[in-house]
Amino acid sequence: MIQSAFTRKPELECLILGHYDLGFDFHENMQRSRGLQSGEYRNLRMDFITLDDRKLPFLDVLNQQTGQRLHWTEMTQVAPVYLASFLSGLGINAEFSGFHPSTRDELNELLSRRPKVVAVTTTLYLTPLVAKEVVKFIREKTPDSYIVVGGPLIDNLSYHLEEADFRIILEDIGGDVYVQQKQGEQTLANLLMRLRESNDLSKVKNLYIKWNGQFVFTGAEAEFSLAPINWSNYRSKNLGSTLQTRTALSCPFRCTFCDYPVRAGKWVPQEISQVEEELRQIQERSNVRNLVFIDDTFNVPADRFKEILRMMIRNQFTFRWYSYLRCNIMDEELCDLMARSNCGGVFLGIESGDPDVLKIMKKVATPEQYLRGMKHLNASGIMTFASLIIGFPGETERTVENTMQLLQDAGPTFFRGEIWYNNPRAPIYSKSKDVHGISGFGYKWKHNTMEWEQGCEMVLKLFGNVTNSTWLPMYDFDFWILPYLEGKGLSIDQIKRFVNACDDLLSMEIGVPRGKPITDRAQAQNNLRQICGEIQRTSFAAAAAY
Repeated sequence: MIQSAFTRKPELECLILGHYDLGFDFHENMQRSRGLQSGEYRNLRMDFITLDDRKLPFLDVLNQQTGQRLHWTEMTQVAPVYLASFLSGLGINAEFSGFHPSTRDELNELLSRRPKVVAVTTTLYLTPLVAKEVVKFIREKTPDSYIVVGGPLIDNLSYHLEEADFRIILEDIGGDVYVQQKQGEQTLANLLMRLRESNDLSKVKNLYIKWNGQFVFTGAEAEFSLAPINWSNYRSKNLGSTLQTRTALSCPFRCTFCDYPVRAGKWVPQEISQVEEELRQIQERSNVRNLVFIDDTFNVPADRFKEILRMMIRNQFTFRWYSYLRCNIMDEELCDLMARSNCGGVFLGIESGDPDVLKIMKKVATPEQYLRGMKHLNASGIMTFASLIIGFPGETERTVENTMQLLQDAGPTFFRGEIWYNNPRAPIYSKSKDVHGISGFGYKWKHNTMEWEQGCEMVLKLFGNVTNSTWLPMYDFDFWILPYLEGKGLSIDQIKRFVNACDDLLSMEIGVPRGKPITDRAQAQNNLRQICGEIQRTSFAAAAAY
């Protein structure tokens, strides 16, 4: 009895779950149902190849050829760890876990403790079907737990649906409680505190709860929190070699294509002393090789960015770091500081290489500034990824040619162009749709200078004509997987060679030649398999011994 008392774990009040992935087949079938010529499917078609009679996204190709189970969900995601850290700071016993095979034993053990609440984060869920599967999984494992669902999925559903339809979807997902708040962490904390006293949650604001057989809203209440993650809480937890964190909330810019500042609210930075303390805790984790800052604009304002870089240099942090970056403000001094602080790579929201389109986007940048910034980054040895939007209001075939020329001149390491998604919450639609003659939604739109079908053709033109950079797919292999793969032992050169080999096959399948086209499919497949064999023999073997 005494031994049992010593080994019994305390009650788990809240378990926070990360992203659940239903796999490529589910996603491909869902987009296929919209039609092979739909914008959704044509966008996805740039992300997979056919190998051994199977449709495989690039990461699945790498896994198939090397015997791995790589997936970006193996990375410790910032939303679950931040929520767990926030709740722990309030004296609430909270844990987090994910669904990747490497964490399944841990997840099952935590669920076996019958947590009072299981919180489902939905940061990247595009359909309620995924949340429904997660709820079903939780019900089977711990039927007595309260299942709380919150995050961007609930916010988006609430915005796009009529109230009656929204409540029907909530019922179908199957959760017990839903958080409707832009942040939501304090709401979740209030819910947990209330459950210590009573099962009546009607006094907790920002919730949809069951009342007389249907979901009702408890009323809105503002909240704000911005705290560093306390990584010392997880000294004994294996978090992998690549971590994520943030140093600010929201974004100080108001680009007309983006609704993120509308959803996230006012931009608020963390104190640099708090950032330093958090990074020191990460440095103490000896196996951390890469750190991803998810700040929407990490290098703005420039003075704060320089102070953070000098702080990182002063502390001699050994991990590489990656982030979003506004490259129009980059100069030799900033690039030198970035290189000295171990910057591994940056995501550049270039969006367009045409000055008139950039003005409509309110990017506060010029193609000349972009070119200069990318040149400085390349000269400093920093990997770059240029993200482009094709088909935005004001876009024409000529403006796309300007974008292609910018990429050819600048030569970022990777690039990707996607057809514009007409988001009704974005300022371009909500404030000036009539000015640009915008009609339609999502990937099916038209405006004064282009229609969506031509936008899809321009994406193909971009893929075929830009030869000084490597086309990076979006599905499961976008920029943010690069630090994860480097943490697994791959070099950027190996990643480029692998992606280029896949791009050769993609080029043949979609009928769009690129660079010096390979016309022999057997040769292209053999080249891909050789590269994968090299990666398996060298990088994965070296990472396993690290």
